[in-house]
Amino acid sequence: MSQVARVLCIVALVLAMTLNSTSRSSSIFEDGKLKPGIYKIQNLYAQTYLDIHEHSREVCCRPAKNLEQGKGLWEIKGFGTGYVVRRVDPGKPEQYCTLIDGLGDGTPLCVSTYPVAWRIEVAKDEEYRGYEYVRFFWGPTKRAWDLEGGGKNDGRKVQSYLDRWTVAWRIWKLIPIKVEGVSTPSSSPSETSSPGFPPSYDGVGRESERDEFGTVVTEVTTVTTRTRYRTGDT
Repeated sequence: MSQVARVLCIVALVLAMTLNSTSRSSSIFEDGKLKPGIYKIQNLYAQTYLDIHEHSREVCCRPAKNLEQGKGLWEIKGFGTGYVVRRVDPGKPEQYCTLIDGLGDGTPLCVSTYPVAWRIEVAKDEEYRGYEYVRFFWGPTKRAWDLEGGGKNDGRKVQSYLDRWTVAWRIWKLIPIKVEGVSTPSSSPSETSSPGFPPSYDGVGRESERDEFGTVVTEVTTVTTRTRYRTGDT
């Protein structure tokens, strides 16, 4: 083998190792399971971040500029066949995401000292490809986390909603902050965007209406806007 060929082989090997390392370090999933760790949770549609109201148990979303230092951090780890989602807030009692007042549409997501298991599914719809994007569901049901109306204002409620339609405000981006073997994003939260998706998704897409157990009832092509769920706020 000539000297030039030998050098090219070494360069190719180094590049392959680098790409493999980058792939491993950027994946938050391993063998189909989400890696336990601390994440920021960002709504795909509004680009706001999961937090809680300081004077109540209710979970809400806030713009990055309104997040206090060290807030908006959530530990996600396995719990039975699902995952617990716990707010990271040293010095305070454990705060786990749950539903307290029922499962109906509009029921606010709250925090409690009692952990419950959420089902986390990768968002596989054509419009939302990517393993950082997920939906959260209550156990085996199709009751999903829903940002009320897709509103971008500070303190917007996160609620339970039957996932009949594919809408961007029920899609959440998991941003690793402290996850073993995963690189922390170099950009600040306010600079973190959704690759391949507009910051505010208003477009023509496929919507599948499902029943309580996830069976597709109807499937139509429609213009997806937040008007259908609008509550009067922007």
